[in-house]
Amino acid sequence: MAENNDFTHLPLPLLFRGKPKLHGGGRVSDQTRVNTANRITHGGYIKQRSVELSRFWKERRAERTENGSPNLETGIPILFEIDPSTNIDFLRGLGFEIVCEVEEGFIIVATEDIDLSVLNAKADAFIENLTARCNSPAKVYALCEDSDRLKQILSKELYAKWAAILPDKEYLIDVGVNCSGNNELPKRPKREGSETDEHYFAREQRWMEKCNQAYMDWDEIKMEREETIEKFVSEYNGEIMQLVDGESEITDLPDSFSARLKISGKCLLDLVLNFAYIFDVSEAEPINMGVAPENNNSYTENVQIAAPIQSDPIVCIIDSGIQEMHKYLESAILHDDSMSLLPNNSSVSDEVTGGGHGTRVTGAVLYPSTIPTNGVYQLPCWIRNMRILDENNCLPEDVYPPKAIAIVVQKYNINNPIPTKIFNHSIGSHRSCELKHMTSWAAEIDSQSYNNNILFIQAAGNISTDVISAYWQAGYTYPEYLDRELCRISDPAQSLQAITVGSVSATELETEDFVALGKQMEVSSFSRSGPGIWDVLKPEVVEYGGTQVYNKGSIPPQLTTPPEVCPELIRKSPKGPAFARDDVGTSFSAPKVTYIASQVEKVLPEAPALLYRALIAQSARWPKNINELSKSECVSTLRHIGYGVPDVERATHNDEYRITLVTTTLMELGDDEAHIFQVPIPEELSNVGEDYDILVEVTLSYAASPRRTRRNVKGYLSTWLDWCCSRIGESAETFGRRILETGSIIDDDGDFNWVLGETTNRGAADGYSRKNGTLQKDWCIIKSNQLSDAFCIAVRGHKGWGDLFKAKYSLAVSFEAIHQDIPIYEPIRTEIESVVENGEIEIEMAKNNQ
Repeated sequence: MAENNDFTHLPLPLLFRGKPKLHGGGRVSDQTRVNTANRITHGGYIKQRSVELSRFWKERRAERTENGSPNLETGIPILFEIDPSTNIDFLRGLGFEIVCEVEEGFIIVATEDIDLSVLNAKADAFIENLTARCNSPAKVYALCEDSDRLKQILSKELYAKWAAILPDKEYLIDVGVNCSGNNELPKRPKREGSETDEHYFAREQRWMEKCNQAYMDWDEIKMEREETIEKFVSEYNGEIMQLVDGESEITDLPDSFSARLKISGKCLLDLVLNFAYIFDVSEAEPINMGVAPENNNSYTENVQIAAPIQSDPIVCIIDSGIQEMHKYLESAILHDDSMSLLPNNSSVSDEVTGGGHGTRVTGAVLYPSTIPTNGVYQLPCWIRNMRILDENNCLPEDVYPPKAIAIVVQKYNINNPIPTKIFNHSIGSHRSCELKHMTSWAAEIDSQSYNNNILFIQAAGNISTDVISAYWQAGYTYPEYLDRELCRISDPAQSLQAITVGSVSATELETEDFVALGKQMEVSSFSRSGPGIWDVLKPEVVEYGGTQVYNKGSIPPQLTTPPEVCPELIRKSPKGPAFARDDVGTSFSAPKVTYIASQVEKVLPEAPALLYRALIAQSARWPKNINELSKSECVSTLRHIGYGVPDVERATHNDEYRITLVTTTLMELGDDEAHIFQVPIPEELSNVGEDYDILVEVTLSYAASPRRTRRNVKGYLSTWLDWCCSRIGESAETFGRRILETGSIIDDDGDFNWVLGETTNRGAADGYSRKNGTLQKDWCIIKSNQLSDAFCIAVRGHKGWGDLFKAKYSLAVSFEAIHQDIPIYEPIRTEIESVVENGEIEIEMAKNNQ
């Protein structure tokens, strides 16, 4: 037995640092080869299309002048189809600014050269094959019509009604505008082996001056384009309601800004058609979280509520406010910190009828399992109350979601002497998230998470009963309808940095008249499913948020929520009971995960928030063993419940038969860097004659700086990470050479039968890869004799959009004897202490750095 019988998580030993040997890239596409071989034909096409587009834009500008339209100082936009395998930066050499990447191989660019003279000159050089570097035009496949550009930048809903836009009608519009120009950050100079400190310092100083100049240039472009939008909207008598942009500091790249506009249809048409730098346009969606029915039941209670301990974590609830003087909540609320962002309403109270919303959410954080009616109850954490929803449980149109996120983090984290690291956000859209670009709402969560060491717990969203009924009538019953498009997770649950929470049912219920949709620990009838944007696994975890029942034989189904299928939640009182089972939703499953996050922070207060996210995922389990599921069932399970249901005990502690090793400080990796960690395996565990079933779990949680104008994970993030492990029987030295020197690929995924695997054609779940997201968990069951004397994990950094902004990460590795037939914790703890005391880890690191 371990001397420290609370079985805390142990530090994960770092063995090597180095430059990984990576493979991939470099292949020229067949179409590019064909274009290169047919220079006259392809070059002639480019010149012809450039003349046509130049004429088109000259005529449009002349028409605007004749109509007396407001002056719009901007370039012209063009949608290109290009080689999808190439680096899109080559377009800058053709005279264009890259506005955004929309689909694979399709790029919107802009230029102030309406004659497209640079492109024509490059086409001439390509036709004549003047130099070895004149082949860029071969990677341009098509110059598309402007109507094709509109389809790419307008939301699906707005594009469907585009032809019916009324000039005099007022519209509330959210837009995204590129402001990065053609400036790129210079690469940081690498120090030469024989270089003196003085010489390197001088080169680094010159590099910093270039970086500062790039930021000033970006800031100038941003201000110019903001002023252009403001002037343009003003001339149409419109209004800019909110505006959000990146910070012009070294920690951020202001590649775009977002704005909410109240404008006429005439202004909308003109802006979208003629402002070259817009890449995302949608109607602002009303955010309405719904209201629960009244409840007039009564109860008796005789419980004493004890305030949290002074050092306990502080959780921020971003919601409809809280009934702060509620007996069950009052002792946890930091009343002086409460704030409302509602215009003309400074009240921080929960004014939502039917028992409130923020009050219920807060109660689910403080009472995640049951609500006591007697005895003494110790509250687990402190609460900060940020109200952004009104009395109708709606987000007012002049509360712009990304701006609200920025204000909340500024108040409670950046500028607070006792910063909050955990934010509960049970608010979201009623629509499925878009799959083209990260929305400004989700991107703001990603940016704040990267820059400020915080964690957002985000509700996956609820499917409306109307949508369920429509799918049911179309032949998609439970759970088939969950995989349909209208049931995908909602904005901002696709955020790569938030941990998104779905819902499961906690009970099985069937009577003569009705039956619950979903058995115990099966996905709730209303819980939105994944994957999210760019095939990222969402939701990552689920908790109990209730479900619905339907009357047998009714088509469409009559859905209701009797108390038997509802979670027990604190209610706003005295009108009605102080708590009850009368509401369901992912709004109430998310705060149960927030509670787990707070308890992880309680035991690891100095650890990065990325580790809290890793340990939540690491603790999650599926209701059924992987061996009991087919491949199609594995895929369905991943889409509906992600990694499963998390557990507070596994997230915070271990036992005699389970051990978790973690990176205790914030780790950083840049492009083309790698860290290799080692878990020493004791002989009694890896002995050839033993065959204990061991569950191996690995979770990588990382964050990188986002860039909203790019379309996939590798373009959206400044640096992206992945992990791989040593294979069965492989020594630490051999694994280290494979990662850092030879780069040899293991086609069998290291011999381990991972559930997801490194690529979509491996693992038990077809079509899923653990690499897609920033929370990468995988697990498998192996025999103990398959573990070599050292189990190693490599975390590798890959090129994203900006090598200056390193990825930050945390890593967790767990071993568990499934049948509790061999102790694990103490033997591995002893082995780790031994290698550290003997200096083996430090010696290996020193060797590697020489």
